[in-house]
Amino acid sequence: MTRPVRNKGLKSGDSKGSRKDAALKHLKRVDPRFYKATSAHHASLPGELPERRTRKELFESLVSIVIAQQLGIAAANTITSNVKKACGRRVTSESVFKTREAELRRAGISAAKVKTLKSIAKAVGDNSLDLLVLKRLPESEASQQLLQIWGLGPWSVDMFMMNSLGREDVFSISDLGLVRAIEMIYDLPKNTPRTSLLAISKKWSPHRSYASLLLWRTRSAIIKDTKAD
Repeated sequence: MTRPVRNKGLKSGDSKGSRKDAALKHLKRVDPRFYKATSAHHASLPGELPERRTRKELFESLVSIVIAQQLGIAAANTITSNVKKACGRRVTSESVFKTREAELRRAGISAAKVKTLKSIAKAVGDNSLDLLVLKRLPESEASQQLLQIWGLGPWSVDMFMMNSLGREDVFSISDLGLVRAIEMIYDLPKNTPRTSLLAISKKWSPHRSYASLLLWRTRSAIIKDTKAD
């Protein structure tokens, strides 16, 4: 799996009393090994998690996440741009619903993803899914509403909860990058049982979203260094 593109409007920082500070303090206390292994990336963490504020922003973010499923960042960005062009430069529930399937397929997305985008657009359009209301719901309830949409699986929902709703305690066991990073930090064998990985992640609660950011960044840095060698 591939992590979504970072919110460009979000600034990193060490603002006093930020959620980032609380998360790092917690991680240092409950998991010193994790804290030390990820220390090179503490300063780059955002003071607050990204949070979309309007229905339009939330819808466009969810569309981007669906497109990004199992794709690299560059490919996802290209296809997202193509989809936006196909939708008349405005990615809304109405434009996605009205855009012909053939045009969306030519933009580079699979038939299954087209069906998912159409399902989301229909649900938002007929008000059976209100993305703004999800911000006020408990995490489990918000997740369940999203999972009822055809083609939205745990990974997509987790990414939306973390990167669009700004939920602080999200850990996606479906994300291969997170899995490999944990295995690396704790010297675990490849394909360690999910129950073992989830047990480790529970220590980081209620700040698992920040822990996930650190895992992604730590793994990306190691991969980059390996390629450089």
